[in-house]
Amino acid sequence: MGDCATVPLPYVDGPEATRQKHRGFVHCSGWHDCGKLDEVNLRELGDPMRNPDLDITLVTDVVSDPTPSGSLAREGTLTVLAGADVGATFTLGAQVTEIGRSPDCHVMLADESVSRAHARIVRVGKQYELEDLGSTNGTLVTDQRIEGRVLLQDGTRLQLGRILLRFALQDEIDQQASVRMYEMSVRDGLTGMYNRRYLDERIVAEFAFAARHRAPLCVLLCDIDHFKNINDRHGHHAGDHVLRELGAQLRACVRTEDVLARYGGEEFAIIARGVDVAGGQLFAERIRGVAERMQVSWEGKRIVVTLSVGVAHTHAGAPATKAQALVAAADSALYSAKRAGRNRCELAASPGRYVGVDADSNDAARDTSKPPPAPSPARHAVTKPLLPAAGHNTRTK
Repeated sequence: MGDCATVPLPYVDGPEATRQKHRGFVHCSGWHDCGKLDEVNLRELGDPMRNPDLDITLVTDVVSDPTPSGSLAREGTLTVLAGADVGATFTLGAQVTEIGRSPDCHVMLADESVSRAHARIVRVGKQYELEDLGSTNGTLVTDQRIEGRVLLQDGTRLQLGRILLRFALQDEIDQQASVRMYEMSVRDGLTGMYNRRYLDERIVAEFAFAARHRAPLCVLLCDIDHFKNINDRHGHHAGDHVLRELGAQLRACVRTEDVLARYGGEEFAIIARGVDVAGGQLFAERIRGVAERMQVSWEGKRIVVTLSVGVAHTHAGAPATKAQALVAAADSALYSAKRAGRNRCELAASPGRYVGVDADSNDAARDTSKPPPAPSPARHAVTKPLLPAAGHNTRTK
């Protein structure tokens, strides 16, 4: 069935040496019926019990791979290598997969450099072909702008605007592993919300989309009142429990298109697209009411949880040209809510309508000929009247 041979290994030092003590080991290139290595070759190497410098590993059984190569169908996938949502993986399950900035596309890339309908991938049998759809910035494969259809090979890199992607053929197990790795990179491990890095990327993309289409965009910053007292009185494990419970409640409140993220230790942020000023206020009150009605207990003791919420909206207040200004305004409103007594919501006086944003720049003139999709209606309910905004104050937890 095959010959056995001694294969030298490099000398291993440190803790690994204690575990291995390798000077060499026996490698069998074929399997014997008895499942053991050839005794003659073992005698030629010497008795390992009498030779402390020789370690031998005997392979006595072979277990077949439960998923042998080729047993699972492989589908095309796209993984983001550079740009927003790095690590996100999309499965090309449809016969024709459209890629672009529009929410109507199968693969949506929220970046201004990507056209609304930028490119498409057509599945032909087991092969995949890429075609540009007349985009402004073009589609590149291995740094070359393509014309017509191009056959994609496993591992090919393609670029749409500023977004760099990798095409790969993956079976179901590989796809699930890619999804898990991506979720681990963008999710907060304690609360299950998105993490700060994901939030920072999304707010820039969402603001750019809203500015291009003059669409409403709302940012909410929420902070747990007296959270330090919870940790001091009940312990940090109880504080973690409160964060987990609140995270679960808030995830059930937001819409699919909303972005809920952990902003800091006990702070959370929500990006709500397509919600007008009144809807943003109602949304904030709903979030505050959900926290207030929570039944959280730790070691038999009830923990009272309340939230202060700051609201900023692109259609209210002074002009804004950056996404960070919108977040800063929500943060200032949160300061005001804390100062005014906590467990309340405040609407920021700034920023507001877009100024200095050229909607006709790049490919906007062509792409905006198609109006943006109507946003889903906000599912908000009134739980408490919104109080008028106060001035800027230093936050006290």
